[in-house]
Amino acid sequence: MSAVTAARELRSLLRRHGSRTPGSAAAALDALTAVVPADCVSLSAWDPVKGKHRTLASSYPSTFTGFFDEEMQYDPLFVEVRANREPTRIEDIDPPRRHGPIFERVIHAGGFRDGLTYCLFAPDGRYVGMLNASAERGGTFDEDVVGLLDLLGSDFGAALDPVESTGAPTSRLHDGVTQGFLVRPDGARHPLTPGARPDLVDAAPALAAAVRRVGRGEPAEHLHLVERDTVHAVEVYASGRDVVVLHRRVPPPSGLSVREMQVLAGLAHGLTNPEIGEQYGIGARTVATHVEHVLAKTGCRNRVEAACHGARLGIALCR
Repeated sequence: MSAVTAARELRSLLRRHGSRTPGSAAAALDALTAVVPADCVSLSAWDPVKGKHRTLASSYPSTFTGFFDEEMQYDPLFVEVRANREPTRIEDIDPPRRHGPIFERVIHAGGFRDGLTYCLFAPDGRYVGMLNASAERGGTFDEDVVGLLDLLGSDFGAALDPVESTGAPTSRLHDGVTQGFLVRPDGARHPLTPGARPDLVDAAPALAAAVRRVGRGEPAEHLHLVERDTVHAVEVYASGRDVVVLHRRVPPPSGLSVREMQVLAGLAHGLTNPEIGEQYGIGARTVATHVEHVLAKTGCRNRVEAACHGARLGIALCR
């Protein structure tokens, strides 16, 4: 299983079960090992009243988790990491600044040569917890690992957040732009607006799968569906036992062309350039040129980052 595929499965796990309890957090960390090749990992929730963490699951020695829970929040390096909101590794810190409680109590004490902390936030911006990972081998947490963790960050944050996601914002159906339809548990579809496109469920397997997941009780999902030369921004929400699908036409995100979105969708599904070219009847060199344009427009540094970006956008193709 590729790391990108493992990350997708972990996202699904987090959306189904969350990670608010020790059991669900332990399951999430087990799945994380296929994405982050660490020797020790931990997932901690933040208690805003007590002003400290509570480790839900960990493979670190208990003395280390005690530090995470009681003292780590006071380390100036941690304060910076929390403010940056990005996965931060040892190599991201200037050598003269690699000291202090985190280094003395965890990294040096554990004989680790690589380490990473990722602070997690709820959709509304509240800090909800952190993910820590350490490895005995230096250079374990490369750019690919960081990119995949960045992809999973919002899902980990939502999974730790004690506030459940809200229902469907159907008030936007009156804005003259947003269209929508309802999907019943038996699969029947009922348009909510004159321009609703229930047929998108048949045209886009990714949307059909999202409707099934949300219908089983998983959190809301967001997709960008590419239908010939049109892009639909799609949101899928639960509403009681039914599922609400909202959609509207939008310009391609990140300034991409429709063809570049198709190529990005291929990257997000782990396809090679020849495989992408075969799918669209274009040469591998042409695909390579499109990939260069995708990297330039999205600011991604490599194919893995671009694949993560495509997965975050939920880019999917209509048949």
